[in-house]
Amino acid sequence: MEKSNSEPSIEMPRGLQLSPSQEKLIQRILDRVLVTCPAQFILLAEISGQLISVHGEKGNTDPGALGALVAGDLSASQEMARITGQYQHAQLILREGSDTTTFISEVGEKMVLYMRINKEEPLGWARLMILQACHALLEVISAPAQDVEKLELDLSEEQLNTLIEDGLDSIWHD
Repeated sequence: MEKSNSEPSIEMPRGLQLSPSQEKLIQRILDRVLVTCPAQFILLAEISGQLISVHGEKGNTDPGALGALVAGDLSASQEMARITGQYQHAQLILREGSDTTTFISEVGEKMVLYMRINKEEPLGWARLMILQACHALLEVISAPAQDVEKLELDLSEEQLNTLIEDGLDSIWHD
């Protein structure tokens, strides 16, 4: 009997499966965002609300309940955008509060990312970090489990500087 090289996977509702290598890389990406942004709290959930990962200070927040609400919020926002003809992939919802700002973002068709930052943090910086994180997370879940360790995700300061420069260039050249 041949030994299988494939890793066991964790099946999430609606068909999302994550191998241990994918989970490890997802944790690394979110740890990086937590520190670099800096974010107070990050939650990654499957589109049905099933939790995948929680990082940072959750306080009294019930991550399970929040995951379900975030997924529902994204779903409602997507439907409003469709009805009004405004839907685009990579929807980003922004809520500004008195002390914090929250972002809810699509990560492809299978996941949703929730991030809370201090009101003092620049929104543009947080948005760039979310876009980079969503792109990296989508690469991780799109790759076959056996290829995840071969991914070359650039989470360096250099890549962040390039993102910022590209963002500023687009302001002046669009």
